[in-house]
Amino acid sequence: MESLNPTKPAARMNFFSRMLDNPVITKELKGRMRSRQGFVTLTTYLALISFFIILIYLFLAVDGSISRGDPGFLQTIGKVIFSTVVLLELLMIGFLGPSFTAGAISSEREHKTIDLLRTSLLSASALVFGKLSSAVVFLLLLIFTAIPVQSLAFFLGGVGMAEMVISTMMLVITAIFFCTLGLFFSSFSQRTLMATVFSYSAILISFVAFIILLIFFSAVGSYNAYPSPIMEDIVTASTWFLFSTNPFFAATMSEVILIDEQSLFLTTSNAIGYSSFPLPSPWIIYIAFYIILTIVLIALSIFFVNRPDR
Repeated sequence: MESLNPTKPAARMNFFSRMLDNPVITKELKGRMRSRQGFVTLTTYLALISFFIILIYLFLAVDGSISRGDPGFLQTIGKVIFSTVVLLELLMIGFLGPSFTAGAISSEREHKTIDLLRTSLLSASALVFGKLSSAVVFLLLLIFTAIPVQSLAFFLGGVGMAEMVISTMMLVITAIFFCTLGLFFSSFSQRTLMATVFSYSAILISFVAFIILLIFFSAVGSYNAYPSPIMEDIVTASTWFLFSTNPFFAATMSEVILIDEQSLFLTTSNAIGYSSFPLPSPWIIYIAFYIILTIVLIALSIFFVNRPDR
């Protein structure tokens, strides 16, 4: 039995070594980090977040409660700063993610190098994971460089470790998904422009659909015209699930539930319908849904990369 134990760490080391030895990751990361675009993106990203935080702080400081050291007001500022940073990060990650991967595969087709990659020892999965990993690592760099800005909220109070952990998890999953979305459209598009348009169109359509669903369910809920309590529960749970797939709704409602109900995992609020039964917190649905969707898109991307071009 003792002789079998070293094989497990060796297998894990072999897996990580294969990931780190992926030439696509090395090439893409070196090119991205050494380019002027990477420096400009990182600087602009932090500058925008800092600018909005300064504006919010100055706007709230007009009240004068900061100079008086009002603890309640300071906690309010801490929550506002923290929420603003998270929402800004979600917005910018949604904008930057597809742009990093929309040309990952389609650019190889444009430069007539996709056939060379297929005939090399590099598998389709290694190519997909290499392109995806390089973009995700850079987005993670953006997320973690903004953590010191978020930590300003700890000095003012009103923000706990649970909120920091949940927001970071949501940001990481969001970064991976949006990079995967751009890579998915790039895997079968012949042109980078087409993949970019498809990626941002999908994001725009999802937000428009969310607004339409919000208006529709608000109108239906105002009439309270459900034929039975069971149907009302089904509609309430379905609406809660659909709304929780929106990053801004999931982040905002998770914060509201955590503050008002002091609950991290469940809520019994009547935010959607008139029923009152336990519902999972939106961040749980959000993370689970986008992990599954990301896995599906990665599998489809590998399939399209493996498929011969027609």
